[in-house]
Amino acid sequence: MDKLFYLFLAYTFIWVLIFGYTLRLGRRQLHVQTELDILQKTIDRKGENRVRNDD
Repeated sequence: MDKLFYLFLAYTFIWVLIFGYTLRLGRRQLHVQTELDILQKTIDRKGENRVRNDD
């Protein structure tokens, strides 16, 4: 019975690690997506300014 308890603890520990890692990746992806959106807006604004200056 003692071996099953340790097996349960090991599986629980692994699943907690996987869950935490997944959350971390999700947060990092959200951060990268936010930075990409800001970069895209900056590029769009600079492109509009370039078109206005060419007139």
